[in-house]
Amino acid sequence: MRTLSIIFSSCLLWLWLLAFPGSLLGDDGLRFYYFNPDSPQNNLGRLKSDMETLLEGFSLPIEFQPFAHLNDFDSQVRKDQPAFVFAPHWYLKRYVDELGFMPLLQAVRHQRNDYQKLLVSKRNGESEFPNSGRKTLAMTSLGPDSKELLSSILDVNELFNVDQLSIVEVPKDADAIFAAALGQVDVALVTHANLKLFQTINPKLIDSLRIYSEFAPVDMPVLGFIKGAVSEEQTNKLKNFMFSSKDSTVMHSLQIDGWSDHAK
Repeated sequence: MRTLSIIFSSCLLWLWLLAFPGSLLGDDGLRFYYFNPDSPQNNLGRLKSDMETLLEGFSLPIEFQPFAHLNDFDSQVRKDQPAFVFAPHWYLKRYVDELGFMPLLQAVRHQRNDYQKLLVSKRNGESEFPNSGRKTLAMTSLGPDSKELLSSILDVNELFNVDQLSIVEVPKDADAIFAAALGQVDVALVTHANLKLFQTINPKLIDSLRIYSEFAPVDMPVLGFIKGAVSEEQTNKLKNFMFSSKDSTVMHSLQIDGWSDHAK
């Protein structure tokens, strides 16, 4: 009887594994991590909810997690090795080899795969940029190579020398806009898209700012995958799914009109 009981239990276990693969193996599905400090969508709770609703139509179980801070995002990517990562383009370039972060798709807005950053400050009656002395500049993080990347964005001969800047990194582009408008910093490097968004929400705030200059375009964020953390079949499924999601509510809130293929 004991032998029959063991055989019966084994059969039940085998049937369970067939019906619920991964249940006893700790397989919680795929992970999808998001970090984009320049996004106009600052409500990460809303973003998580909207994206989870969208991903209900995906053929595989997938967990979406947005991050507000670079350190938290980078730490969890290294710790968990998520299948998919949506991050600024500079993150891809910086960690393509170290983390095996491979490009899949690049976000598109207004048929462009780049966007504009502007230098702004609080209006104080001055017509020229106050280029004397050391200045504080608020901006979202460009990673460990911030000053080098900032130099490639700014025309240092036109306004100031990057080495004379005290950079104040803020979690979100909106924070840089407020810091400049409130006079907490001398200048801020912010996106044109967010200035336009705030113009409709709080026109007085934007009217209190002076725009000094536009700078070299910045590449739109990249949706990629961590090499070895996901199969080619799963990668292709998500790629096709995201292509089909360009008209979704969550993509509109992120101001992403579509996607383009991206190569390393």
